[in-house]
Amino acid sequence: MKKIFILIVVLLMLIPFTVVNAATKTEEIVEGLKEFAKSFNGTVKYEDDTIEIEWNTPNSKSNEISFSYNGSVIEYSKDEISSYEEAEDTIAHYMYMIYLMQSTLKLNGYSEEEINEFFNTEGNEFDYDRNGIELKQTGEDRQYTSSDGTSKLTAAPMSLKLDVTKANLSKPGDEPVAAKTTTIQNVIDSLQSDSDFTSTEIDGKVVSENEITDEDETIKITNTYYWDDYHNVSFSCIDDVITYETDEINNYEEAEREVSHQLFVTEILSRALKLNGYTSEQIEEFASSEDNEFDYDRNGIEIKELGETKEYTSSDGSSKVNISPISIKIDLNKANLNMGYKVLEGANQTITSGKELSFRFNIEYSKFTTDGKVYIDGELVDSSNYTSKEGSTIITFNSNYVKTLSTNEHTLKVTVGDGEVETNFTVANPVNNPQTGDNILFYIFMLGFSIVGFVATGLYIKRKFN
Repeated sequence: MKKIFILIVVLLMLIPFTVVNAATKTEEIVEGLKEFAKSFNGTVKYEDDTIEIEWNTPNSKSNEISFSYNGSVIEYSKDEISSYEEAEDTIAHYMYMIYLMQSTLKLNGYSEEEINEFFNTEGNEFDYDRNGIELKQTGEDRQYTSSDGTSKLTAAPMSLKLDVTKANLSKPGDEPVAAKTTTIQNVIDSLQSDSDFTSTEIDGKVVSENEITDEDETIKITNTYYWDDYHNVSFSCIDDVITYETDEINNYEEAEREVSHQLFVTEILSRALKLNGYTSEQIEEFASSEDNEFDYDRNGIEIKELGETKEYTSSDGSSKVNISPISIKIDLNKANLNMGYKVLEGANQTITSGKELSFRFNIEYSKFTTDGKVYIDGELVDSSNYTSKEGSTIITFNSNYVKTLSTNEHTLKVTVGDGEVETNFTVANPVNNPQTGDNILFYIFMLGFSIVGFVATGLYIKRKFN
């Protein structure tokens, strides 16, 4: 369905759009940090489960700080401050802690006003079990003086624990925070509030207008052009699931109408993805990849081509349209770009029999410890044969178990409650190097035999020529 993906990209380039996210993504956190750090001439990178931030102060000294980021939890802890330099480092960490909390809360659907009100109200305290946020001062405020005596800082050691998927502003006694959902009304509101969608101008003249309504479980879009009366398109929408299907296209007029349907349903899809936390860049990257395909069970999105692409010509021969009939099903609340779990390290490796065998997966470790299972060649592997640890999920098979595997290619599958990942690996025979103790006499004998051979050959040649 490359045509549909390309339509998404084109629409995103034509229609700028900003909205408060309803879901948290690691990429969003890191990208937001990059923008934030630019004001300090800073750079941000995220690798090996660590966020690293580096920037330059006016006196050109380089500064670096980092936060652990395993799975969905960002952590930092400072037990004590021993010097002015450590006080500077703690203050820098605290500045970024506040940013991380604020940006995560925004991504989870809270406005700046709600966040500021919570932060500025005395008595409001974060609780990790309730808010997914723990911010603590772990020592007393103290004053620290620079080595040249020109600067002073007051600082206290701090710690932060922030679950970016759970962060919220509920207070003691509040009802549990309800999961935020994306509905067709959210999509309609975002489209109606976007002047680039509702009206298009060329040289100051309105040439196209769109109006979108939701009536009787049907989404209707009226598109009015200056050269035509209007084009109406409609989609079924029941319980925030949009469906549309074209049986066949018989002429140029039907092809034109099909273009409108596919264009507008693609716009609705891109809005739903943005409301669910994805950026234009992420959607564009997904759309431009040849390997990415939607799956309704996994992505809440299904796009199928129902026939061949054909060319349709207008009655006067002046216009042509190339298009194929399609069917679309979109669950607005579940729409996502998750392509499933991946092997981060160790895919398709070759290991010597009797060595440890390790793999790293982009699976949240808490999911694996909850209901994760490991299979080799379709057989469930007993947990005594491997160890697991966080980062995101690292699984290491012990050497004794690897010895039991045949020297051949094998298939590894890891499953958790919401998905699975599979890869291959090969077990090879160990290389037989000579053993010092066992074979030394043999090699001494062979060396002696060679010397005798050389001497005998020399004597034979001497006699032959004498």
